[in-house]
Amino acid sequence: MTKQVLLAVCCLLILSSTAISSEVVITDFPIGVGGSIDKSFFKPYYNQLRDIADTLSKYELARAIVTGGADGQRYRHSNDAKNPSLALGRAHAMRNLLMSEFGVDSAQIVLRSEDVRVRGSQYRYVSVRVERVLADVEERVTTVEKRPPIEKHYTEVREVKSVLAEDIGLQVSLGLASSPFGGIPFFGSAVTWKRIVFVDAMIGYSFWNSDYRFENSKLQTRRRLAGLNIAVFPFNNRHFGFVGGWVRSEEVSQKYFEYVRMSEGIILGLRYSPFEYLTITGAYNPSKERVIGQSFANTHNDQFMITITGNRIFGGGK
Repeated sequence: MTKQVLLAVCCLLILSSTAISSEVVITDFPIGVGGSIDKSFFKPYYNQLRDIADTLSKYELARAIVTGGADGQRYRHSNDAKNPSLALGRAHAMRNLLMSEFGVDSAQIVLRSEDVRVRGSQYRYVSVRVERVLADVEERVTTVEKRPPIEKHYTEVREVKSVLAEDIGLQVSLGLASSPFGGIPFFGSAVTWKRIVFVDAMIGYSFWNSDYRFENSKLQTRRRLAGLNIAVFPFNNRHFGFVGGWVRSEEVSQKYFEYVRMSEGIILGLRYSPFEYLTITGAYNPSKERVIGQSFANTHNDQFMITITGNRIFGGGK
């Protein structure tokens, strides 16, 4: 009973004597840089790192867990660098900084690394957090009492991350598409895998009337559109991709609520994303067009479809 009381008192004194500094996370490391990083990169975090160094100096039983991270980007400079080496190099850079600039004892620093398959600057990082080790306190109490230590059993708990949750995302978009009958605003939604493959659907409708004549009658018409596409971005920079699918556009009479002209067919083309939230698609559309009163569609092989889209992606490996 005496041992438990002494151990509880020691733990309370250590834990209540001061607040442990919160974790420091430094992201956006330069691409391809591991341990060869200039000290000026860490300058904005010096105050936080100094607090951690003061805590380590005051408590010899405390440990600093330094974790370096690398994302899934592949780099090439003479030969491919290994991402695990980049992650460990960033951890070593922080270890050297803590020792040289803040006088932290190397025995109080534990290095870890994390290699993430997803690309992104937030995964090129290094973190520092303080972890107290109370095992030495327990051993000292046991030695004073000259009693054998109590056997302990530990259960390891691991965080299981769902690969599907990391790789699959959702994209929503608004844009303007061309058609044989004129421009049509549309709304789109897509499921993406690692932001490499996109399966998207779009529906569009114009809220303004167009003049269309049939047998000397002027019909007030509006346009509508529906399509389903698959886009693939096979390159690392993810700016250029290929797209293929099917699209149907109609000019609809506001009097009869039926189409007076209709065009449908496949599309094959290229997709370009100059910015994160903007996408431009140019596609060849050898569609078949039908006019009211005709039983069969005529084939037209000279149509070219352009869409300009503003989009937002949620998840999918970002």
